[in-house]
Amino acid sequence: MSQGPAAGRGAAVTADRDAGPVVDVRDAFCLHPVPGGAVAALRGLTLAVAAGERVVVHGPNGSGKTTLLRVLAGEQRLSAGRAVVAGVDVGAATGDLAAWRGSRLGWVDQFPARTLRPELSVLDNVALQQRLAGVAADVARDRSRDLLDRLGVGPLAARTTATLSGGEAQRVAVCAALAHGPRLVLADEPSGQLDATAAEHVYDALAEAVADAGACLVLVSHDRRAARVADRVVRIRDGRLSETWVPGGPERLVVDDRGWVRLPDALRHSGSGLVEADTGSGGAIRLQPVPADPEAAPSEAAPSGAAPSAPSEGDRRAIARGSTSEGAPEQGAPGQGAPGQGEAVAVACGVRKAYGDRVVLAGVDLDVRAGRLHVVRGRSGSGKSTLLRVLLGLERPDAGTVHLGGAVLADLDRAGLAALRRRTAAVVGQDVHLAETVDVRTNLELARAVRGQVPDAAHGDTVLDALGLLPLADREVRLLSGGERQRTAVARALATGPRLLVLDEPTSQLDEASAEGLARALRAAAAGGCAVLVASHDPVLVAAADEVDDLEAG
Repeated sequence: MSQGPAAGRGAAVTADRDAGPVVDVRDAFCLHPVPGGAVAALRGLTLAVAAGERVVVHGPNGSGKTTLLRVLAGEQRLSAGRAVVAGVDVGAATGDLAAWRGSRLGWVDQFPARTLRPELSVLDNVALQQRLAGVAADVARDRSRDLLDRLGVGPLAARTTATLSGGEAQRVAVCAALAHGPRLVLADEPSGQLDATAAEHVYDALAEAVADAGACLVLVSHDRRAARVADRVVRIRDGRLSETWVPGGPERLVVDDRGWVRLPDALRHSGSGLVEADTGSGGAIRLQPVPADPEAAPSEAAPSGAAPSAPSEGDRRAIARGSTSEGAPEQGAPGQGAPGQGEAVAVACGVRKAYGDRVVLAGVDLDVRAGRLHVVRGRSGSGKSTLLRVLLGLERPDAGTVHLGGAVLADLDRAGLAALRRRTAAVVGQDVHLAETVDVRTNLELARAVRGQVPDAAHGDTVLDALGLLPLADREVRLLSGGERQRTAVARALATGPRLLVLDEPTSQLDEASAEGLARALRAAAAGGCAVLVASHDPVLVAAADEVDDLEAG
């Protein structure tokens, strides 16, 4: 990382910090209406970020991280409290904030395709925000070329974004977010789809670009490695700031101005649910759980936010239950000779795929069988997503053969491929698309309906329960967090009882507990006879897999 420019900006950054924070959120409440009431996404959250400061935000799914980013971007009004960002009270603003966002904010999304235009070159993508602000084309391109060179992606300037690997695209997205010199950069899980090496490159590029621009950074991530670029790390739970720490230092609990403190899970979930507070010397307070006492404990219910429990044997049968559409038999239970158990559902032989002169897959073989959880892993750009698309007939290979559900894909036209996928497979891609205006349960019912399957509410609820989503079954999808949406997409796919379940990076937005719950649900589906194929570098899914194939970039 370059040190010269940062050192020269030290006095200016200090002066800006003395002048006041770029982000100043005070006692923020944000309520989302739901049938019969409202959900509090933020519950008195307070956070300040100084000019030039880099803050990483952790927190479980549904804790309020996404809502916080939307508030900071001026896309979500507050129900109460105040949020001043780069000089604008965004929590109460009613006018058009597009021009303000275009000049003051930079946004780095988990999915670069959402912010990069495929019809433009890399150079013109980076220059776009400046051009929209009225900067002359040659000036904008010169600035953008300089930024690309400083972040080590200058050789990509003439390429289109479709030819980039995941890590390359994300670094280009970082350049595009910083080229216009914003005061605040918001990053939403920028490494969610990337392997460890590519993620570190993105973090370093983001830190260098933010420092060079003299901006402050708020980075939301489940990845603990994100702390490598942080001045400060905070954790959000239940819509409040719960902990804060300096990387490498001890975690400190945050006490709000009302005196509320959120206890660590290990303490909150132990004993009877009661905690003793002893005041020691020097004002120190020692907290310890009260031993469990059935007479005194108010409730034996499982604590809110606990990881989903492992599905029972009955749940395993229900999770993997096959389609109930006419002519499609139910799969049997594990250990009872399930029809098709162990048969090859998807096979690739000698598959080659190239984009121009860039070879992505070079003679790849893959054998995905019923009753197995199969993980394909590899660094970003190794061809994992391409392999899934070829296996499903969404792309044609340049060489090799592919069989799906007993059919040779080369023998089928586009309509035939679509019909085969509908009969055989359920797919969850990296960018999740759901029916936004209906609830979670209805999304599952719609998935069965479009396949001509009869309603099966009990099956759907079993799947939702296994993924920790049953309490959210009646909530509209538009009100879900990113991780909740991702689990809903997996539940929707499982609800159709497919022979083949294909998932591309399904834990990219999940906290550790949710990822473990997903792994259990996928193992249950495989135990019931489903062939489960996952592209992922997540160690939780790799550890749960029956088969692991490693891909290397071509």
